[in-house]
Amino acid sequence: MPPPRPRRPAERRKVSWEAVAGVTAVVGLVATIVFSVLQLTTADSPEAAPPPDERLELVEAEFAGESTAVTVLEEVPPDGRPSVSPYPEVSAAADAASRPALHLLVTLRNPTEETAVLTGVKLVVHEALQAPVCGRPSGGIVRASVNYSFRFPTDLAGSWSRTNPQNFAVAPRDVDALSVTMGPELSANVLTVWRFSVYGVSKGGREALWAHGVATEFATTDEEPYTGYIWPQPRERGEQDRIRTCAADAEQRLRRLAEAAGPDAVTHPGFTALLGAYRTLAAR
Repeated sequence: MPPPRPRRPAERRKVSWEAVAGVTAVVGLVATIVFSVLQLTTADSPEAAPPPDERLELVEAEFAGESTAVTVLEEVPPDGRPSVSPYPEVSAAADAASRPALHLLVTLRNPTEETAVLTGVKLVVHEALQAPVCGRPSGGIVRASVNYSFRFPTDLAGSWSRTNPQNFAVAPRDVDALSVTMGPELSANVLTVWRFSVYGVSKGGREALWAHGVATEFATTDEEPYTGYIWPQPRERGEQDRIRTCAADAEQRLRRLAEAAGPDAVTHPGFTALLGAYRTLAAR
């Protein structure tokens, strides 16, 4: 009886591993193709790309050179409280008085092929202070409630924030601008200056910073009216030293406010004129 032929397990193992390797390679190839298709589908999916609203590009944010009329809602006596709520902005009567104000003009570009719709504008007022009157102190005064887009309280204990709904559409491949007015809830003959930030809000609720800035209430950009505000008529010669000291201190306070806003801050022209008036009086 001839001896049995020896088994060759090594060959079978080799063939077996080659088959597994071949199957693995096929599975890997299929997985790669499927993953690539998924990646392509995901990249082309509308949900993957940010909506056109979030792709709006800021062209410029600057205070306009021309003033706009802002309606006076009501006059508030000394120690009185306004009866008109500042939230949200209300429609005033057609025959109501008005005041000039410089508005912040925000220009936006839509680089997409879809209409972009902005749903909100957010204002943050970081700090507000009253610009000192260095001459005679003011007595009891009538204050006005003014119909700005954003009205903030002057007695801020910290940052104040408000988001106003906005329906602002920018056509595909187009540029458009919207305007924002801002100011204290109550305005009087004592100027308020403030440091702020303004944001655009998209449909998804995401916020895009447009600008940091500093501003004041007066629409005029000439220095002389601010000089008259700081040192009202009639002026007494004996108070020059006090005026000089007061103006120098106020100039430093305004400078610190502007420095906190940063080197690229949007600056209200009236703020620049007020700062110049303090500087002029401090150097007399």
